Amino acid sequence: MSGEPEEAVPLYRLYWDRGSANMAPHAILREIGCLFELVRVDISKSENRAPSYLAINPNHRVPTLVHGGRVLYESAAIVLYLCESHPEAGLMPLPGEAGRHLFLQWLVYFTNTLQEDLQHWWHADNYLDLEASRHDMKTVSERRLADIFSRLDSTLGEAGPYMLGQRFSAADIFLTMLCRWTRQMQTPATSYPNLNRLIGLVTARPAWVAMMDAEGINWNGPLA
Repeated sequence: MSGEPEEAVPLYRLYWDRGSANMAPHAILREIGCLFELVRVDISKSENRAPSYLAINPNHRVPTLVHGGRVLYESAAIVLYLCESHPEAGLMPLPGEAGRHLFLQWLVYFTNTLQEDLQHWWHADNYLDLEASRHDMKTVSERRLADIFSRLDSTLGEAGPYMLGQRFSAADIFLTMLCRWTRQMQTPATSYPNLNRLIGLVTARPAWVAMMDAEGINWNGPLA
């Protein structure tokens, strides 16, 4: 034995691209304060379609989390996995705790409803071939998003400042990530006062700041 200390092995490996749906898991890893490694998958260079990446995520999307022999994709699933793996971080109510039903409701609503409409706006070309049809899809999507954000703003106004009232959770990080994706819309999420308050609280957190810095992005930047 050489007596030299062994090099630390990252507990988690997160495959990511700038400003994509990896933002929430990335920020949560930093909130937890655990050891992790970032592996860039540059979608603009089609690295997400490389055989080596498709071997772990056949959907050619980011993020993907590798933890030991486990491979997990879908951003919301990764968020749940990290929160459950690190209950000491307090990023979600545990079974039996107050607010757990709301946490599950909001996280699933964000990924299943809000994120889907955002996908329609950003990636209409994935759904429709004709440009005129894509334009119509974006118009309808933005109208639907306005309704969603209006309801969320009312909820936060009645029982905020966070989605679980006074308790900050990973759901707030996930929502803030999705709100950033509206910055090029006619009425971005920051236009709603209670949502804007939530965004301000989340984006001021050191973990969020560190995530944005590591990914090389800012709120109003062009990426993702």
